[in-house]
Amino acid sequence: MSTLSAVPPQDDLAAAPTRKDHILGAARICFSRSGFHRASMSEICAEAKMSPGALYRYYPSKDAIIEAIAEEERVAAGACLAGLEGPGPVVDRITEAALAYLTGACDPETGNLIVEICSESLRNTAVGARFQMVEDEARSRIRQALKGAQDQGEIPGDLDLELALTLLMSIGDGLVMRLRLEPERPLETLRPYLHRMIASLLGASQA
Repeated sequence: MSTLSAVPPQDDLAAAPTRKDHILGAARICFSRSGFHRASMSEICAEAKMSPGALYRYYPSKDAIIEAIAEEERVAAGACLAGLEGPGPVVDRITEAALAYLTGACDPETGNLIVEICSESLRNTAVGARFQMVEDEARSRIRQALKGAQDQGEIPGDLDLELALTLLMSIGDGLVMRLRLEPERPLETLRPYLHRMIASLLGASQA
């Protein structure tokens, strides 16, 4: 067999990122609808409107797709938290990061995926462990922001940062679930109340 047949055409190479994004978008819909374990590769193929042979050229297994989605979640979480390292009061920065994260929960097609990720992270599985790494990284970045605010005297020096982190993450998890149950609620209406809640939790001035 000619070795040239094993080399993808240049057009296919150029289209690969777009096709991968298309597959991952379809997979997100399937996982949101059926869950990580129940969704099948055939379901993903149908949603992506691709043959199994075409899809397997880009992702050889469902685990490979989940790994790619986990990496997307890591990048997305990093983008949401990027503002934590900027200027301004820490309460403002955390509020904006939270609202950016919660925007994903409002997506009518894939919002349930966030709930599925949270559930899967509780299980002792490779999938759960992968997504737990994403949460651990987010927690570390929020911890750094809180420590910086503490060093600057913006929040009390005796604030238990680990306990504050747990409560902040719990607020986020609870809001994700609530927004799935009440999708008609405009996210922007939460801003002033979320800001006051975070300020009170951290013992920061609301001025």
